[in-house]
Amino acid sequence: MNYTEYDAETLFSVGRRFLNGDCVEKDIAKAKAMLGRAAEMGHPLARKLMDSIVEDIPEETDDMTEWNKMRSGEMYDWTDPVIDRSLTRSRLACEKFNKSGIDHDDYRSVLEEMIPNVPKSVTILPPFHCDHGNGLHLGEGVFVNYNGTFLDAGDITIGAHTLIGPNCSLYTPQHPLDYLQRRKTVESAFPIKIGDDCWLGGNVTVCPGVTIGDRTVIGAGSVVTHDIPSDCLAAGNPCKVIRQLI
Repeated sequence: MNYTEYDAETLFSVGRRFLNGDCVEKDIAKAKAMLGRAAEMGHPLARKLMDSIVEDIPEETDDMTEWNKMRSGEMYDWTDPVIDRSLTRSRLACEKFNKSGIDHDDYRSVLEEMIPNVPKSVTILPPFHCDHGNGLHLGEGVFVNYNGTFLDAGDITIGAHTLIGPNCSLYTPQHPLDYLQRRKTVESAFPIKIGDDCWLGGNVTVCPGVTIGDRTVIGAGSVVTHDIPSDCLAAGNPCKVIRQLI
């Protein structure tokens, strides 16, 4: 297909739709062709978005073993080339996002570059830091206040309309307890799940493998080391249920 009749902004917009499957069937080949042409025409975001395509969740091939281990909770080597490229892509995307802001015209585009397929209704206030971005699965209306740190070696799932206070940290990586193992470039990662309509107060830390149920409130400064059920108020270090809300 000849794309010479289209301007760079149109090619970028349509290419991004094909990349994300937004209102059209997802087609990586068309996305790369359109974004490549937009990059040639000087579009400022097209090249970075095109380069990020191979950094999203890799295909299931033999050389992706360490990536698959990472996502499945097994011990993995974080210096693996696929993982390293994903970490690099995410660092650059976070740097760009943190130089922008919610009042900037490019806010939505740089947010989507940092977290692929993030819903339009999600708001994250910079600064924000994540390991990969593609391990973050945010529901409609999620709000993340300033200085969030979401380390998504394992998947982090946050339900719709959940509010995350400032300085909150969600950690999925788990280093070995054996000090000799810790000297190596290996770790494991366990997913975090936070339900719908939750509220985490400021300075909450959620540890690897924790699930927080729907509509639960976590008090400011809490360290959540184990699962917390739905419909309760919990707080403390370690975080404990104080009372039921329903």
